[in-house]
Amino acid sequence: MSRAGSRFARPYYQDTGRRPFLFYAVIGGHSEELRISRAQHRVEEMPDGLELSRLQRPKHDSYIDELLGGHLGNVLERQDPELYQKAVAAESWLVLYGEVQEDRTLDYLRNAIGVVQAAAETGATAILDLPTLSLYSSEQWESNVFQATFRPCEHAVILGSPNPNGTFWFHTRGMRKFGRPDIGLENVPADQTERAAAILNQMIYYGALGAIFPSETGLHIGPEETCLVHPILTGDLEDPDYNNEHYQLDWNECEFGTGAAW
Repeated sequence: MSRAGSRFARPYYQDTGRRPFLFYAVIGGHSEELRISRAQHRVEEMPDGLELSRLQRPKHDSYIDELLGGHLGNVLERQDPELYQKAVAAESWLVLYGEVQEDRTLDYLRNAIGVVQAAAETGATAILDLPTLSLYSSEQWESNVFQATFRPCEHAVILGSPNPNGTFWFHTRGMRKFGRPDIGLENVPADQTERAAAILNQMIYYGALGAIFPSETGLHIGPEETCLVHPILTGDLEDPDYNNEHYQLDWNECEFGTGAAW
């Protein structure tokens, strides 16, 4: 993961009062002492608002089983049945979680990823990223997250579901890691899924860089293609589809155009 300062800047930042929420669980591992290196793990400090908590079976069985059971457990098991079973069997967890208090840059996320990497190096079996419902092996975490060039879109996910009328509903998860609402896009025609993904990826990108979206927002979704969307802010943290507020969009209200700028 590059430490270039510009990669972690938030040039469109506006303070909305929302704060980023992170929840990473490093599952398995055997070291009682976590050793974090500034040079090796790219950690400058522990972000204010985050805590580390150790969980151990059987003392914390009910909490661990609740996290890995129900809907989340079904999602994780479908992703990788073998890795999921290893996570269920693990005896120890180290959880990094909380609301980040300083989010004018994305340094907090860089630091958190480094802390998780240091914990993963103690022999962890898996890493759970709760906001995105993602389970990584230690090797996947190191190559896909820690060592990878930082790209905001890699820290949120886009999920899709078919509607009875043949259209699709797409929505994101993970924007709470940036202190921003997630995004839902209804009524996407089956042959327009790539354009829908381009819309959501643009909103993920600019949201991660600190933007908020007014009721009319222009996006560039291709070299010569634009889209005017009409987001409606709705929902709350109890919404099971997002566990977050979200911007609601309707494909039928999207206005497409051409050109390099509005």
